[in-house]
Amino acid sequence: MKRIPHRLADAIGIILTILAFAGFFLIAWFDFPFIEASAGQAVFVIVCVAAALTQILLRFSYSVHELGHLLFGLCAGLRFVQVRVGWLYFGEKGVKFAVGKKQAGETQFALKRANGAHARLFSAALGGPLSGLAVGAVLLVLWFLLPPHPAMLFFALLSPFVLAEGIFEILPAELSAGKTDGLVLSELAARAGETEIAVRVMQAQCLCAEGGIDNVGRELLFDVPVVREDCPAFWELLRLQEQFLRADGDELGAERIAERLRTLEEEFGEGEYASE
Repeated sequence: MKRIPHRLADAIGIILTILAFAGFFLIAWFDFPFIEASAGQAVFVIVCVAAALTQILLRFSYSVHELGHLLFGLCAGLRFVQVRVGWLYFGEKGVKFAVGKKQAGETQFALKRANGAHARLFSAALGGPLSGLAVGAVLLVLWFLLPPHPAMLFFALLSPFVLAEGIFEILPAELSAGKTDGLVLSELAARAGETEIAVRVMQAQCLCAEGGIDNVGRELLFDVPVVREDCPAFWELLRLQEQFLRADGDELGAERIAERLRTLEEEFGEGEYASE
């Protein structure tokens, strides 16, 4: 799947956001006479404000998206590490806040075993946009089929944002906040790009946990696609390559890798890409 240019992806994102707000106001306008007649104008206003705040402050559409990643990843046999929505993190280390991150949300997994990594990660990546499309569509269908009710209106008002998030994330693009799920899926299917480097690193770390660096094959670490040197996964790959070469007795090769890492740290800054 061909990657969408950055500016085009931004433009599509803006259009989808405008359409989501338009859908919000259209649904509210359509239900207003029914809710006003059955529950009163004050209830209608409260429901609309509550729905808007749920999307803006609690990031409802992002929460649905990350929940999809989480459920699909767990069903695929991945080990949950952490999930983040906005500034809030939930993970193995508990709950924490982190201000200043660019991404709207993120779900992190680790491999329980190296075999079948691509299929498992593909399932987890697909879960986000698929859950958004499914949940958004179901909420709209229920709104059409069921009689008007304040509770149904509340969820119906959120459905355009959930659908917009699902549609946008299925597009293959790289934004300032990172890759969309569509691009990750494309790279997983092609076994290419930075996503492939990340998969190799995850597989190697899994194998190391099982039997040390001697359990990792040379091909896994060295027969890899070419990527940008400021890619965090590439730095982790270099560290694993150095460790592998030292264990293999190739001190000269290990020193070359170590020197390359030092050069990259000086160029891009050690703090940003250092291993956590």
